[in-house]
Amino acid sequence: MKREIPIALTVICGLLITWAFFSPSELSQAVNVELTAWASIFFAVAFLLGIGNLVRISLKQISARHPDWPYKALLMLMLFGYLSIGLLEIHGVIESEYGDKAYQDWIYERIFKPLQSTMFALLAFYIASAAFRAFRARSMEATLLLTAGALVMLGQVPLPIAPPEVGAFFARVQGFLMAYVNAAGQSAIIMGAALGTLATGLRIVLGLERSYLSE
Repeated sequence: MKREIPIALTVICGLLITWAFFSPSELSQAVNVELTAWASIFFAVAFLLGIGNLVRISLKQISARHPDWPYKALLMLMLFGYLSIGLLEIHGVIESEYGDKAYQDWIYERIFKPLQSTMFALLAFYIASAAFRAFRARSMEATLLLTAGALVMLGQVPLPIAPPEVGAFFARVQGFLMAYVNAAGQSAIIMGAALGTLATGLRIVLGLERSYLSE
């Protein structure tokens, strides 16, 4: 019963949500709204469980003096510090002359966003390294990729030493590649992903996919 009941609930809820998409009746829409509200509650509970599991693992590694324990300690400090400031601001315990959530916004703008920008800046070097390895013309596909990448970059980067006609030509080529060739490839990938999502959804609704039961 530990597996049959979750499977039955998944099948029933999935069929009800699907019914709401194909039926305009008030009953189906009311069921959809109710199930969506319950899904939000379950998402919040799962989020809390995830935080609890993160805290448990981090505290365990801190107590065991794991090589990464200073980073875990900083993570716990930021997690509980940001949470505490948010709760205190919500309940009006601390107030700022700059309005509600001023301290939270300050932490987000002055700490989180610079760290996020730093991470993306570091990822740029890895992307450049991967592009260098992928653009080596060792096969016909790699040669086409190299040519297309070079044309797109020439169309986006200004060429001050070249005549305006040359820059306009590369801009037109870049527009053609992005509007037709790239769009066609993206459409094929999106259609494939949509079919895969539909197949996975049907397997979950019909009880054939049971990975959520940790099998």
